[in-house]
Amino acid sequence: HMQRLSVKELKPGMRLARYEDAFANIKYIMECIRYDKETDMEVLKDTVNDLVHHILNDDMIFMTLTGIRDIDNYTFLHSVDVCIYTVVTSKAIGMSFDEIYELTMAAILHDVGKCKIPLAILNKPDKLTSEEFEIMKRHTLYGLEIVNQMPGLNQKIGKIICQHHEKWDGSGYPMGIKGNDIELGARIISIADVYDALTANRVYRKRYMPHEAAEYLMAQNGTQFDPELLKRFIENIAVYPQDLIVLLNTGEVARVLPSKGIASMRPRVSVITRKDGPPILDPYEIDLLENPTVFVVDIIS
Repeated sequence: HMQRLSVKELKPGMRLARYEDAFANIKYIMECIRYDKETDMEVLKDTVNDLVHHILNDDMIFMTLTGIRDIDNYTFLHSVDVCIYTVVTSKAIGMSFDEIYELTMAAILHDVGKCKIPLAILNKPDKLTSEEFEIMKRHTLYGLEIVNQMPGLNQKIGKIICQHHEKWDGSGYPMGIKGNDIELGARIISIADVYDALTANRVYRKRYMPHEAAEYLMAQNGTQFDPELLKRFIENIAVYPQDLIVLLNTGEVARVLPSKGIASMRPRVSVITRKDGPPILDPYEIDLLENPTVFVVDIIS
């Protein structure tokens, strides 16, 4: 059994190792399900317990790990990112540890039903036809079936997974339920899910920059998303996490300084070099909020 570490002992490399462990474990579990092998529930429970403990301890550090992108492993990395955003949001609304644990279990398994979708549809580089989309939509129902057959999981987890594509205004699927009829957990996961999906490069479209993804979410406030939860989500995540290296439209390359919530959409940055040109010996700060013509055009690392 993994020894629990206090966050002070967690070196940055170990945080990355936590993230990679979670990724490897979720990949293993998904593949067991795809090939009808027995799922090791202990591995799953330990992974989730570990993630929840460490994200609750130091959410900012985990934020800097989100967005590790690799198209082939998209589904698994995406599941871990959705967990991180889910823990941060559920902590912000005052959920108990047990509730957060259960919701994180739903978050890590939210796309488990995709194991039952033909790979030709799952990996299709173009837009899905309406027939293919109808098949893709079944992943929510498959997820419910799969999770309800897993020993020792609360039935509520399957319900949340089934509802993570429902929308606040009732235009989602599979049931078209709306507002508070949608499980609270599903309303949280749907925000995390869309935010993370938008910021990923996909075969068929270029990724959104984080501030564009946050703006997209805000534009769907009250139609797709629960307004109160969306507000909490935006307030508590770091849209541009600290120490991210970004390229500005001015050609300057800068490191993001700490901030979160709305402020992190237009953070303060420290310019370290220019894309073409000599390094800058005295880094200088730019507050993007006060310089509306300056914005992030790419993420370097």
